[in-house]
Amino acid sequence: MSPVQSNPAKPRKQQRQISKISQINPLFCVACGLALIMGAGITYSLEPGATDRTASSEASALAAERAVRIQRERNLAKAREREALARAELERQAAEEAAERARRASLMADGSSEVQARHQREEMTRKQAAVEAAHRAAADAEAAWKRFYRPSAACRDQAAGATVECVNEYVRAKREFEAQRAGASPS
Repeated sequence: MSPVQSNPAKPRKQQRQISKISQINPLFCVACGLALIMGAGITYSLEPGATDRTASSEASALAAERAVRIQRERNLAKAREREALARAELERQAAEEAAERARRASLMADGSSEVQARHQREEMTRKQAAVEAAHRAAADAEAAWKRFYRPSAACRDQAAGATVECVNEYVRAKREFEAQRAGASPS
């Protein structure tokens, strides 16, 4: 007889163990599977490379700050350009005045065309008054715009000032302001 056949109790023991395994409740298996899946999901979400809302909100805040910084730099560049143009205009005016004075001096030395010199002085005075009036008009328009435009509460924050909605609000207000100025000016 073989050793397996000699012990008839051994196959019964194996059968009892197999029957105990088959008696496990299927809901218990499903619950264990769900617990494993939830554990994997939590592990994945806690990994350092996982995307989360704080990282995306920080990235959007950084992008908004960058957009505000770029807008400030553009505004500063525009202001510098305007200042340079104003300086160039003043220098041109000073050169014209110096040339006019030299011309008047030569005319006065001639003595023959004092009337012509007076007319030229008057013309120069009119040109200067026109340039000054243009500068005043530009300054008045800028001051009127500053009094007119008040950003909404959502757009007062510098980070939100670069959003599409705030830029659109600014453009609409600028168009309305220009339309009012065009309707109010007797041109």
